[in-house]
Amino acid sequence: METSITSRCARNVRRTSAFLGFVLLGLPLSYLLFPVFERFGFVGAVLIVIAVPLTLIIFVLAIPHLLRAVPSVAAKFTWWHWLLLLLFVSNVTFRVRSYQEAQAQPLDAWGALRIIPEVVVGIVLGLRVTSGKTSLKRLFSGLPGALVLFSVIGIVSSCWSVYPAWTFYKSTEYLLDVTVLVAIVDAMHTPGDYVSVLDWTLTIYALETLTAWAGTVLWPATAWDSMGRLQSTSPSIAANSIGTTGAALALVAISRLLSIEGRKSDRSWYAAVLLFSIVSMIAAQTRNAIGGFLFALPFVLVLAGRKWIAVALATTATPLLLLTSAGNVVWTYLSRQESKELLFTATGRTDMWAVAWEQLKQHPLTGLGAFAGGKFGVLAKLNLGNITYLHSDWVEIAVGTSFWGIIAFLAAVLGAWWFLFKYVHDPRFSLFERQLAIEAVGILALLSIHSFFNNDLSYHPPLMFLAVVGYAELLRRNAKQQQDIRMQQLARAQYQNPRWLGT
Repeated sequence: METSITSRCARNVRRTSAFLGFVLLGLPLSYLLFPVFERFGFVGAVLIVIAVPLTLIIFVLAIPHLLRAVPSVAAKFTWWHWLLLLLFVSNVTFRVRSYQEAQAQPLDAWGALRIIPEVVVGIVLGLRVTSGKTSLKRLFSGLPGALVLFSVIGIVSSCWSVYPAWTFYKSTEYLLDVTVLVAIVDAMHTPGDYVSVLDWTLTIYALETLTAWAGTVLWPATAWDSMGRLQSTSPSIAANSIGTTGAALALVAISRLLSIEGRKSDRSWYAAVLLFSIVSMIAAQTRNAIGGFLFALPFVLVLAGRKWIAVALATTATPLLLLTSAGNVVWTYLSRQESKELLFTATGRTDMWAVAWEQLKQHPLTGLGAFAGGKFGVLAKLNLGNITYLHSDWVEIAVGTSFWGIIAFLAAVLGAWWFLFKYVHDPRFSLFERQLAIEAVGILALLSIHSFFNNDLSYHPPLMFLAVVGYAELLRRNAKQQQDIRMQQLARAQYQNPRWLGT
């Protein structure tokens, strides 16, 4: 009896202590979190309170992977890592020039910093080719060959371009990008070796996004644009770029968390990558990146054998958006306080495209010159000096090179789609290689949608797009090589025993 009373008293003491502790802890927390509740509302504040500790836990668990990965990458760093990095650095911008400034002074001090890395890349490639370490015999073959043809069409179009020097330089610049891709693909022995190219490409873009996030601490006044989107002004990183990178990283992270190989390692790391990428995509508020992500996600889930997840997401999200206030919240977020008239013109894009179409009708067989037609032929007429391109790869290509450029470029894009889908379940390739194909399909689906509203495929340096095209080309070459070996074996067997084929 005494034991029971003692036990009951102990429980009461523990409950009272817990209650007092909750009150004492709750008072300062309530005071600290009051601005959060006031800024984001009750639901938003609760989500933040839950998300912040969860985020810290995930990142703490991911640190060991990061500590292992950095020395591993450094040990395997080779010539093509430097070339991809230099190509990316050559596009780092510290000032955005209008078409008037670009035409008045084509090469300024900042422009020289852009050209120097490209010259270094050209020299390194030249030395490797002349020494026999790299072969460009396949420069005009396969999927990269279609992009080389597109570059050559661009160079030829400088003969009638509205700004010949600009067309020649930009077309040669794109040709350099594709040549680097050909050299890298030639150096890869199997599709499985190519994972390092995909990983390094995504790492470069992730570091760029980290730079933008660092700006929120270093330069908070300029880290967000007038619409509240994450950006960077020094160096210049547009919200569209951040959103696209976030979407691509999220698709790859989801694919590796749901790996068809069934491996369970590094889940904490990819959970951290997924969280970072989703937050970046939301902070950028880029509608076409979010749309591209939602378009690509079912491809990744279905190809990974997770159809039930796609169905569950669709059946959950649809009634949630239609029958609750969540739909209004999402619409407010996506509309960015823009008028319906502006939204219906795709934030002014359709006005530019209409003028581009009128210009193309005047030069239907030639276009106005690759890369110059949009900037100096269309934007100049609209007097849009603060915009650098037409916000559509396909409109830009059409107005610059007419149907010639469209055909060549479309061959590369559709070819990448074809070969990735063709070999994603091909038993001749390992599960690891097919896993990479799923990731490549996800990125290609994202970029394909994004290309209708931005210039991600045809503007220097489209490293993400080129990485996907390179993997599709490597799968094509490997499959052809295996087929040739098989045909040689059959021919040899038939020669040695003519009756062999009939048995």
